[in-house]
Amino acid sequence: MSDHLITGTAKLAAHPDFTLIGRDAELSKLCSILARKHSSSVLLVGPAGVGATSLCMGLQAMKGMDNPPFDIVSKSLFFLDVDEMFSSGDPNEIDAAFRRGLGRMQKSVEPVLIIEDAGDFVEACRAHGATHFINGVNGLIRDGKLQVILETCDGDASKVLAWHSEIREAYTILDVTEPEGQDLIDIVTAATEKLREHHGVAVNEDAIATAVELTQKYRQAGGASAQPKRSIALLDRALASYRLAAHATPPKAAELQRKIDAGAAAPGDSDTLSEILSRHAARQGKLLKFHEGQKGAELEIVKLEEALEELRAKAAEEPEEEAPRAAPAFARLTSGQGFGSRAEQEIVQRLASFKDALVEHKTAYEAVAAEMNADLELCRDTVVAEFARISGIPAAKLGEDEKAILRELEANLKGSLFGQDPAVEKVANAIKVSKVGRRNKEKPLASFLLPGPSGVGKTEIAKQVARQLLGDAKALTRFDMSEYMERHAVSKLIGAPPGYEGFEAGGILTNAMRTNRNRVILFDEIEKAHPDVFNLFLQILDDGRLTDNIGRVAEFSDAIIIMTTNIGQPHFLDESISYDDAMDGCMLDLDDNYRPEFLNRFNGRQNIIGFQKLELDSIEKIIRREVDDLASSYAEHGVSITFSDAEISVFCADRYEPRIGARGLPGMINSDLEPKIVNALLDQSADHGASFNITYDKAGRRFAIEMLRAAA
Repeated sequence: MSDHLITGTAKLAAHPDFTLIGRDAELSKLCSILARKHSSSVLLVGPAGVGATSLCMGLQAMKGMDNPPFDIVSKSLFFLDVDEMFSSGDPNEIDAAFRRGLGRMQKSVEPVLIIEDAGDFVEACRAHGATHFINGVNGLIRDGKLQVILETCDGDASKVLAWHSEIREAYTILDVTEPEGQDLIDIVTAATEKLREHHGVAVNEDAIATAVELTQKYRQAGGASAQPKRSIALLDRALASYRLAAHATPPKAAELQRKIDAGAAAPGDSDTLSEILSRHAARQGKLLKFHEGQKGAELEIVKLEEALEELRAKAAEEPEEEAPRAAPAFARLTSGQGFGSRAEQEIVQRLASFKDALVEHKTAYEAVAAEMNADLELCRDTVVAEFARISGIPAAKLGEDEKAILRELEANLKGSLFGQDPAVEKVANAIKVSKVGRRNKEKPLASFLLPGPSGVGKTEIAKQVARQLLGDAKALTRFDMSEYMERHAVSKLIGAPPGYEGFEAGGILTNAMRTNRNRVILFDEIEKAHPDVFNLFLQILDDGRLTDNIGRVAEFSDAIIIMTTNIGQPHFLDESISYDDAMDGCMLDLDDNYRPEFLNRFNGRQNIIGFQKLELDSIEKIIRREVDDLASSYAEHGVSITFSDAEISVFCADRYEPRIGARGLPGMINSDLEPKIVNALLDQSADHGASFNITYDKAGRRFAIEMLRAAA
């Protein structure tokens, strides 16, 4: 009758190579909480894969260290096997097992119950009508007879806290954040040893550093798990891909073949290639031979074991008159010791022979495999290539040095934003300073307030910064502040208070930052937000952190914060004043609308960067880009579209309104021009080879389309 409890000693024995690395601070906090009189149970909260279970195993491992704290040595740790406990599905059996477990722990000295995946445990209790379990546990906690450590991921924390009214009083929340810097590299390096054993392939330090770097920088593309699990998973995938490719064609052979194909081969390279391939083929032949030997031995062992079992069963069923009463029992006792019938002894001997053969073939197979793997080593390029396959980001982009990215940042931003060169230069320089120069690491990486007219590129620059620095515009997290006009909207960002609807969901902003701190965050049109939201802004800009509704901290130290506002836009639309004068007028308007302490948070107002209205030539460049994108998409289907620069100039001069900015004109391309192209294709039954010339009718204020060539 199992109680489904695993002692800390047994748990640690199942992982003989376990070592807790980089978690000294968290382990110290955990010990401190367990030593308290009040609120001495623990709720470990962190992203999935962060290592909460490892922290609990580290608690057990601490007992075997030199001079461990007696307060921890005296505690008896028990891990609850949740899956095994609920596997029967029988409520009575589950209840009995749980009671046996509670009874066993009450007989132990200072018991500590550890429940992994507490969110799953809560759901399992509800599904099997066992919600009274927590009452029994809480009763023991209240009487000082039991301490509990609940492990849960961020997404389930609110669910666990809402499970019972006494949890907040009895438990202390310990936030387990992702390891960083050298701690992270040390943890991944230790885990890589197990990957080496599994794959039989060496991993160099550059490969480990690259895996950590890529999964940190491009977090949104590197999997949902937290560090260190994310980096370890990337290395595992890279090793699997590399090993399969290398076993098909040796890397040295592939490299020589590339040289030969490129005409860059040295004298003797062809002979060397042939020699490598010949040696590889011979090894493959040996592996196949030893594998067949293993397979044959395994089949014979199965047959012989079945025959032996059948023979012994028959012997046990012999009538008394044919065999003495004690003969079957004696045969069973002695058959494994070389006694028994002659037939049994022959089978046992053959069985031993095939087992020896199996070991021999397996040993030989592993020796040849080790010989093939001896020259293999996972390197940086292979990790980059594997991450490119996972993320869809080109390997060339992933291989770029951060310094090169920063050097090209201004030019790349100017290539995407037209007519805003002064603003782009200031934004780029501020980011470079924050990345390379001195900065306060307790504040966001960089913070900007961008006033200016609508449709001039304020949102676009946020997208482009995310694309240039993080490799993907999807790394931008945008908040439309018109959705946060009510006072209670603050709870959307950091989570609703206990007892209110939405408590379990947490906050949109804090959840996002706890999932990935390496973000560009855009707060669009902040003038529409409720004044209470600005209190959160002040915390973000000044402290670089927010605390959510259940006490978890969201860090903003690796984030770039961009806020936009339409306050002051009339000054930028006034053609009679210069940009500097417009900026002065805008600052006066900002002072009238926002508190000084808020405006001063943007690098002493130096990062308040105005966006000017777009001139006609900039609008023409934007429309040319839109038309080229449209033409490219149709060119893939064999349809040619021509829209001359002269016609684009006529269209822009007639339709552009500075107060609307660039937003209106691309919309006309989509809503007016493209339907004409589609209808022409449908009317002519032309789906390939058609050619269109686009003009703009200024008098009618509409596009005109002429088919120069119908489909073939």
